Amino acid sequence: MRILNNVKRVLVAAGCSALLLAVLTSCGGKKGSRIKTNEKGEILEISVANQSETGEYDPAGAAAYVYFSHQTYALDPLITYTKDGLYTAATAEKWEISKDLLTYTFYIREDAKWSDGSAVTSADFKNTMVRALEPANGAWYVDFLFPIKGAEDAFNGKISLDEVGIDASNPKILKITLKSPCAYFLDLCCNVPTYMPSNVKYATNEDKTWDMEPTKNLSNGPWYMAERKAGEYIVYKKNPYYYGADKVNLLSIKERFMDDDQAKSAAYQTGELTTLSGAPSSIAEAYLGKPDLQFAEIPQTNFIMLNPNIAPFDNPKVRKAFALALNRKDIATVVGISCQPSTTFVGRFYHSKVDGTYWGDLQGDLLPENIEEAKALLAEAGYPNGEGLPKITYTYPSMGYEGDVAQVLQQQWKQLGVTVELQALENEVYVAQRREGFQCGRMQWYADYNDPTTWLMMFVTGNSLNDIKWSNSKYDQLMNASNLETDAIKRQDLLLAAEKVAVSEDTVIVPLFTNNNTNLIPPELYDYYYDVICYPNYTEMKVKAAE
Repeated sequence: MRILNNVKRVLVAAGCSALLLAVLTSCGGKKGSRIKTNEKGEILEISVANQSETGEYDPAGAAAYVYFSHQTYALDPLITYTKDGLYTAATAEKWEISKDLLTYTFYIREDAKWSDGSAVTSADFKNTMVRALEPANGAWYVDFLFPIKGAEDAFNGKISLDEVGIDASNPKILKITLKSPCAYFLDLCCNVPTYMPSNVKYATNEDKTWDMEPTKNLSNGPWYMAERKAGEYIVYKKNPYYYGADKVNLLSIKERFMDDDQAKSAAYQTGELTTLSGAPSSIAEAYLGKPDLQFAEIPQTNFIMLNPNIAPFDNPKVRKAFALALNRKDIATVVGISCQPSTTFVGRFYHSKVDGTYWGDLQGDLLPENIEEAKALLAEAGYPNGEGLPKITYTYPSMGYEGDVAQVLQQQWKQLGVTVELQALENEVYVAQRREGFQCGRMQWYADYNDPTTWLMMFVTGNSLNDIKWSNSKYDQLMNASNLETDAIKRQDLLLAAEKVAVSEDTVIVPLFTNNNTNLIPPELYDYYYDVICYPNYTEMKVKAAE
């Protein structure tokens, strides 16, 4: 669930190509630069695009796609990642871990301020956690709090919130006690919404819309929400109270909500957008050889969920048949130059913490194409050549390349004698229906933190992100064992085994491909980077002097 957008393979019309050529000649830090600076060299504003506005901006609520751009700009975690994926201080200037690996103590820096000038305290971090543990708030990431002592019991109403292992009695010290060792706990503190702060003055259960109002949705990060026009855009301004404000060289970010890839492309070409993340393949291909075009490997997976609670996918042989019938190379071709076929649920380009190896190379091919075996499995399930199968509907969001992918899937499944109905939904409707649980549908997941569990924990029994309500005792046991394992190699083996259960054995997850992020960025911009999970860091972004 990230701030990176989609790509789509389409033909570039002659008129578009002419416009593109004009833009290409105007970019590159020359006199025609689209980026304006002041006398100090500070960038006045950049304009970026995101998907349609869906979900909340409350880290203790429904943190959907656009939330994560808000988090990147406006919220500073306890600790964060360096460019190379190491832990480093953020709002917590230092931290300590007890010898038994159960107690984590974070020391909040004295100069941590909210965008109204008030002090950031340990209570602000606890505020998000305890509100997320109240089921009525609908926190999508509540399960990631369950390593904390008493958190799961409190969520289920067995104990009070006061009994949870979160101590904020000292305003500058946050002490968190776990129920058992958790190998990836620091990763959770780096980037998971339910570990982010929310100001105790405004972020309350009584005010259900505080997060939509710039005057209440305070920031402790580099920028704050200065203006919001629902469904159209948000303007983020530099936070003068941010402890690192002297290094922030970008004064304003305008984020526009746009679903149409071609509209985004045109906006970049005319300069209406300063940068374009997830550029459509047609435009990216036109920029081949130009300095604007940049690729970034993403720990991400696009996959299909097959609901084991709805016929015919309540039969594992049917699920496996549908998975083995797919030719991922054909799907990748439709998506475009940034796309790589993948059969792993954990992102193919995720780097192992053990030795840096790509996860896709570690795991190997989990679902090789085999149409003959697929047909045999379908026949064994009682549906030879698809005869007798109940109606099957593939649901997907009507955006980007999704329609093209859906049509390829439909054609490939016809090899089984099956006609699959396609259902395209507006993104907000699609998200709601996915949460309710559809029969067969598309999903994509971007790493929220630097660990395989950012994918794999979703499908543990009862997890709030387990939209298909899958439950498998072997999978749960492997995941529970991995959470307790402190030996990195043994833990990785447990996670590899768990992934095989979900993909190869029970086949409720059908991986399709991963995208390299295709970005268009004016070459005169520099001193920015994408971190280990491909989140952008624009704080020190600068513009080269005109030649």
